[in-house]
Amino acid sequence: MRKTTISLSLILSLLLTTACGNSNDSKSPAASSTTGNNTSETKEVNIRFAFWGTPDEKLVQEKIKDAFEKEHPNIKVTLDHVSSANDFPASVLTQIAGGNAPDVFYIGEALVSSFVKKDVLLDMLPLAKENNVDFDDFFPALLDPMGYNDGHMWAFPKDATPYMIYYNKELFDKANVPYPTNEWTWDDFDKAAKALTSEGDSKSKQYGFAQDLWWGPLMTSIYKNGGKLLSDDGKSMMLDDPKISEALDWYKSLMYKDGGVSPTPDGLQGTGMSTVDMFLAGKAAMVSGGRWVSYSLEPLAGKWGVVPFPQKTENSSPLLFVTLAMPKNTEHPKEAFEFIKFYVSQTAQEINSSTGLGMPVLKSVTNSGKWLLEGEPQEHVQIFFDQLSNAKSLPFHPVWSKTIDEIFMREIDPALRNLISVEDALGRAKTEIDKVLNQ
Repeated sequence: MRKTTISLSLILSLLLTTACGNSNDSKSPAASSTTGNNTSETKEVNIRFAFWGTPDEKLVQEKIKDAFEKEHPNIKVTLDHVSSANDFPASVLTQIAGGNAPDVFYIGEALVSSFVKKDVLLDMLPLAKENNVDFDDFFPALLDPMGYNDGHMWAFPKDATPYMIYYNKELFDKANVPYPTNEWTWDDFDKAAKALTSEGDSKSKQYGFAQDLWWGPLMTSIYKNGGKLLSDDGKSMMLDDPKISEALDWYKSLMYKDGGVSPTPDGLQGTGMSTVDMFLAGKAAMVSGGRWVSYSLEPLAGKWGVVPFPQKTENSSPLLFVTLAMPKNTEHPKEAFEFIKFYVSQTAQEINSSTGLGMPVLKSVTNSGKWLLEGEPQEHVQIFFDQLSNAKSLPFHPVWSKTIDEIFMREIDPALRNLISVEDALGRAKTEIDKVLNQ
């Protein structure tokens, strides 16, 4: 039984794991982790793999490394692990500039385009074609941010997750509230959350929902209302779209309308708990997050369920994921690609998804259900598969991370704290972001 727990803030910095598999298919990696294309049959080659994560994440990488080296005895992998993702991208860029970069490394999906603009990544599409990689087995929304639709493959997704709602079945049963469905709406969510919220102050009351205030759930709310963020020419952030303000007004209302069904930022801080902590303690009947939330839910084994984030007009959401990339100046591109190809094979993906930190990136492995945690119902396979299949790509733009992580969140924060209107906050954000987009 898994006993380790980790903070949600660290989980959010990792974001995920997984992908691949059908041993009868002639293509790879969905077919097999091995190929007849091994480049160094006798000469031993050493490659370095740099990644971030918790101790449990490190153990997963050690298992993948061991499995890879068993199939590729001539390729040895050195693991270069750090606990936090905060300074990781800058560190990798410094190593690339200094000529001592890792051969394979993590990049968050929002940063891939900025690395491409700096011209430091190896385009892996030629290697993928040489190895007959079956791109049809990848969920489509994972490929566009990697440049695939423009004839490139700058990185491979290693895991993915849609943004979901986790609910406590016992609290729903106690309040005689029906379990949410896969097609539930904002109105359905509001009614359930209100029925599950008790009286009292932020420390004593039970909330219907404990919400996070970062771009993940905000973008998901926008997508669920049919909003579009970036103009087709990439020169304007479409924050004046009424669908976007409507989505963020709804998300904000969960904290302030009729006393709120979710704690305010100050209220959450006053509890001294994270949103997942509140969920585990029975102080919140629902919590939002990616697949990584399930990692912490062992104390509620058999007592929790998961459904898509509620929708207004569309049942699609953005995908959050981490990728594997190679520097242009690696001395061992073929061996490094062998490792990446193995990572998105059935063997490695089953290892990677076993922790509950992320979902497989391939349809075949997701459909297998082998990633389900002990006691997790089989119905979750279809729920996650449908959301992964219907997801929309985040924009592939070199300053996307800067505009969302920095400018958008800085400008929207006062609105989420009920200091200014959502419309005013979006107006300020659009002005600043459009300047950056047109530099």
